Order: sequence, then C-alpha cells, then structure tokens
Amino acid sequence: MADVSVRFAMTNDSEVVLNLSLPQALRLMEAIARKVGETLAERSGPPGVGGVVPSPQSANGMPSLGPYSPS
Repeated sequence: MADVSVRFAMTNDSEVVLNLSLPQALRLMEAIARKVGETLAERSGPPGVGGVVPSPQSANGMPSLGPYSPS
C-alpha cells in the first residue's frame, strides 16, 4: 500500500493519481522544486537584472533533504 497519493489535475474532468511511498514522494517534490527554481532563474536573467535569482535548493522554502538512499 502507498504512503502518499499525489494527484495532478490534467483538465477540468481528469487527473493523474500516483500512489507513492514516502521516499518516492519526497524525491518527486524535490525534483519539481528544482525544476521550478531552474525555470525561475532562466526567466529572471542574471542577478541584478529583473530581481534575485532563486536557489533551486530552497525554491520550495524548505531545506533540501539530500539524495535518497534506501536503507
């Protein structure tokens, strides 16, 4: 059984549901946050032009948990 269900709305009447273990869900969240940080950094340009370039590690406001290593 999955620890976490992650739902992504695709359209008004459909969604994708991922049933993941907690470590898998954490890796997914970190990957999404990293991609958002990279995208924001690309759009804002160099530091001092258009604002501060966000750090991908802190884009979600939380410290990175580091890479997942199974026990």
